[in-house]
Amino acid sequence: MGGTSAKAMTTARIQPRSHECVFTARDLAAIAGAPVAVLLLLAALFHLAAAAGWLPAPRPTLDMDRTLLIHQADSSRSAQDAAVILVGDSSCLMDVSAEDLTRHLGQSALNLGLLSYLDLPSFGILVRNCAHANPERLETVVLLLHPESLRLQTPSAYHRAQLEDYLAGRDARATVGIAGRLQTALGANLARGRLVARLIPTPLSGVYGRFYGFTHDFSRWLRAHRGSAIDPQRFDRTKAQGNAEYRLAQRLESESRLFRQCVPSGVRLVVGLTPVPRSFVGPDHEATCARILEQWAKWLKADAVLDGLPASMPDELFASVTHLTGEGQTLFTQRLAAELQTAAMAWASRPGAIP
Repeated sequence: MGGTSAKAMTTARIQPRSHECVFTARDLAAIAGAPVAVLLLLAALFHLAAAAGWLPAPRPTLDMDRTLLIHQADSSRSAQDAAVILVGDSSCLMDVSAEDLTRHLGQSALNLGLLSYLDLPSFGILVRNCAHANPERLETVVLLLHPESLRLQTPSAYHRAQLEDYLAGRDARATVGIAGRLQTALGANLARGRLVARLIPTPLSGVYGRFYGFTHDFSRWLRAHRGSAIDPQRFDRTKAQGNAEYRLAQRLESESRLFRQCVPSGVRLVVGLTPVPRSFVGPDHEATCARILEQWAKWLKADAVLDGLPASMPDELFASVTHLTGEGQTLFTQRLAAELQTAAMAWASRPGAIP
């Protein structure tokens, strides 16, 4: 009985197939050929329209970083009333209110702070553009970096390319690899950077989205606040990453020379460091910052050094290790204004100083 059952089961398993499907390349072409042809035609039309100047210029405000880069690049190339410009990393952007600084100094200030991913020559490009767009107006360039940025070994090639492409009027390069090349060939990055970004704002993520909203809202904020922004986060020491072993990366020596070349003759270059949460650093942090700032100022050939700025501030004034809150921004801007006034008076009293 067991043998008969096994034989029946074997027979059931090898029943002949009722039919067989044959799928050829011709079948695939018939199914996908029309959609692919339409896609290629659209890609060709996009490339042709871009080359002929029928499309708007590239403006890929597709995320917070690129919205910032584009806004600051545009500000640097447009007519401004600023006698003082601030340049540097995101701590310069978030820690200083250009509006408050204008009020404290009695001179118009403009914040052109960017991102720590970029290098000093990138910041220098904005200085050079601003001086060219506003001849005889610029008096002081204030360069501010967080100590964390000074030890960065390799700047972001992606962010540098995004800035350079936009300033040159080129479509932003897509990501590397097969996917990136395919997007470029099909005109996807072209369509997104020239049309989609202009028509459809992108929502920002997390606390930035809740504070600012969309990319277009963030751009409007920057315009309304003379290029300064606010970090809406709250510093949590238990979640803070990294360490306070700050130092000067060797690459900054050559970069500092290149940056200095972007500052026009007769314009003061003032350099300083932004603060760190007090609980994050050790007792020797202030002395370390003083040594770093002294050496960096020599490389830059700075006209004045803001060595009176606080190296650290209370934790409750910070949004993160590198950014102050709105309240912290107000207090730090007051200190910065006082230091700039002191530095300006000392600088002006030196023999041979440019009035």
